[in-house]
Amino acid sequence: MYEAFATLMTRLGLALLARKRPFSYFFLSRTLSRMGENVFSIAVPWLVFQLTGSTLQLGLAFVLQVVPSLLLAPFAGVYVDAASRTKVIFVSEGFRALLGLAVAGLFLLGSLQAWHLYLAVVAYGVTASFLTIAAGAVVPAIVEQADLTRANALLRLSRNTCDLLGKVMAGVLLAWAGPVLTFTTNAVLSAASAAFLLTLRRIDGESPVVQSQQLRVLQDFVSGVGILRRHNAALLAMAYLVVVNVGIPALAIALPVFSEQVLRQGAAGYGFLNGAMAFGAIIATLTAAFLAGRMDEHRLSGLATLLFGFLVVSLGFVRVLEWGLLVMTLVGLMAEWVSIYTASILQRTLPSEVLGRAFAVQYAALRVIPVVVFLSAGAVLQRFGVQTLLILGGSATALIAALLLYIRVRGAQ
Repeated sequence: MYEAFATLMTRLGLALLARKRPFSYFFLSRTLSRMGENVFSIAVPWLVFQLTGSTLQLGLAFVLQVVPSLLLAPFAGVYVDAASRTKVIFVSEGFRALLGLAVAGLFLLGSLQAWHLYLAVVAYGVTASFLTIAAGAVVPAIVEQADLTRANALLRLSRNTCDLLGKVMAGVLLAWAGPVLTFTTNAVLSAASAAFLLTLRRIDGESPVVQSQQLRVLQDFVSGVGILRRHNAALLAMAYLVVVNVGIPALAIALPVFSEQVLRQGAAGYGFLNGAMAFGAIIATLTAAFLAGRMDEHRLSGLATLLFGFLVVSLGFVRVLEWGLLVMTLVGLMAEWVSIYTASILQRTLPSEVLGRAFAVQYAALRVIPVVVFLSAGAVLQRFGVQTLLILGGSATALIAALLLYIRVRGAQ
């Protein structure tokens, strides 16, 4: 009985937390960080709307979370490859803790204004680019190659769970305790995340491309991307993730209309559909390592991307909530598998000295693409309806995935 339980824990990747102490500390650090991030991302827009009563300024608060991190991604990638990666995360978390305390203090003094929150959002967005890129580059240094998929699955499980619990916690804190305690909690979570990093050894960047103390951001970034271009397996893996992130924004804009006009379930149905997708993502994190032991991760990524496209198409023909929940669960499952396997492929394939820039390229692409898709999907939705949007978006995803699989097969031959 015990051996069967131990085998199950190993296949799910959970045994890695007990077996690798550095990774367990890093896992706890990222979990606390993600909880704090969700608290912040819910509390700030709510406060902006309370202070201004303007939906336009509410939208501006969301935009300001994305733009700084997108613009700074190249610099963050170069810096992560040149500096201590754990130190980058530690400083970013410490800065986030100070931001939370500053907002709480301003509110307590009665001096908080909307522009203070906009500055806080911009600063938080700056730390997001460094944190995300450095965290992706650290993983190969604290676990063995054979454990990369298990490690990434566990980190994604933590992320998905925190996305759910952190938003709920933020709402409860705002309603029952007020903004001061909410932002203080955010600061404490970031500080605790930084504290766990003190237990890790210094993990430096070691790029021969970044050769001078005075960083030449554009030249070093381009040099790193040049190295990346010589690794076809990594480029193909990134392509799968990009293709899935063409379909996800189309789904995001289609689901509220789909629930209202097609399923006739309103806001409740919309919530259930999103919850089903999150549930599928959690299942993916628990099964990813198990499947990777039986099939090539490139093939798994390609097949999951192809099935993701077909599932989006099939949603266009669904007319009852039960079938919609099933399809959205499978959609979340496929999308999360792609995220886990592509991260492992990048970490396993690329030299350590360019990992920061590789994740910076991916980070930037995954923020530009949704903006483009949101604009085009909105136009298609308005003119042709939600069914056409789902069928077109899913078909495009499936066709590109099939092409990438064909390229992979031809390359192997």
